[in-house]
Amino acid sequence: MKLRKELDEISEIIDKVASILCVILTFLMFLSVLYQVIGRYLIRTSIAWTEEAARYCMIWLAFLGASMLIRSGENSSVTFLKDRFSGKLRDYLELAIQAVMLAFMAVIFFLSLSQVRYSMNEISPALRISMFIPKSSILFGSLIVSFQLLWKLLDTALSIFWKGGNDT
Repeated sequence: MKLRKELDEISEIIDKVASILCVILTFLMFLSVLYQVIGRYLIRTSIAWTEEAARYCMIWLAFLGASMLIRSGENSSVTFLKDRFSGKLRDYLELAIQAVMLAFMAVIFFLSLSQVRYSMNEISPALRISMFIPKSSILFGSLIVSFQLLWKLLDTALSIFWKGGNDT
């Protein structure tokens, strides 16, 4: 199916961009924390912006990493109920779980819209950057996680209804 292939390609591009951003953010967070440790123990002074920078990198990493985990199917989950089923019933349960996760991320996305709008005029205390940058992690993160969930939901639904799903 053409739509399925196109969505998979978009999902893969998002995954690759998220992966590159995660490497960059991890490196920036590492440098920030390293600079804080050097400042605290060698220079004997606390450098406030390093803690803030590391915190904002971590927030972005959480959302970008979540989208990558959703795509690869490696996100953590409680499977005690799902493990009790097999075959199509298990597939239907997986579809329902993905739908609930998508609904939750949609709520997070819409709630974050107002937060991001109000953050345009806020400045962070130490870095002196617009609070749009850290707060938009929730907006953009929930958007890409939602896209990955939508792709998974469509892929699961097509495998159940078009091909007949798993009969194991």
